Amino acid sequence: MKRTFFYYVFMALAVMTLASACDKDDFDADYPSDEIEYDGSRKILVAYFSATGNTQRRAEEIVAATGADVYRIEASEPYASNPYDDSDRIQNESYNNLRPGVGNLPESIDEYDVIFVGSPIWWHNPAMVVCTFLENYDLDGKIVIPFFTYGSTEYLQQSIDKIHEVTPASVHLRTYTGGGVESWLRDIHIIQ
Repeated sequence: MKRTFFYYVFMALAVMTLASACDKDDFDADYPSDEIEYDGSRKILVAYFSATGNTQRRAEEIVAATGADVYRIEASEPYASNPYDDSDRIQNESYNNLRPGVGNLPESIDEYDVIFVGSPIWWHNPAMVVCTFLENYDLDGKIVIPFFTYGSTEYLQQSIDKIHEVTPASVHLRTYTGGGVESWLRDIHIIQ
């Protein structure tokens, strides 16, 4: 009886610990957004890759709230309209950290101070074509804010970490984790 009681107590504690570890606020933990002040003169770009339209919709919400310029990242070799049809390709790119070509790279994005970068989460990472895009520019000191579309938060932190890895000298603000887009943008001091 005593062993059964301790088993249930242990399991309850384990579940509570796991639930708190997966709390979306954990994705906000180590970001300097509280130190960033709103600056209405910042030039903003929303760059995104969208296979099915979900990421595009989120990008459009950000553009509507900020007045940002928008750029849709396109792969040199287009993906299938249904990403599941390209599952082997996507998995290979993600697991082997490959950099597929971007078919429409802008010459420069130097004029932007803030770059939102959007992607679906594919095989635990952002679409690798997004990493190709980011690595083509000097983003030192620029504010880079990833946002993702995904069915679960299971690989959200891994995807955030990948964006940080390819933009190590940038200032990173919290990613969107749900709720109102405008509220998130206010919380990270991009809009008033």
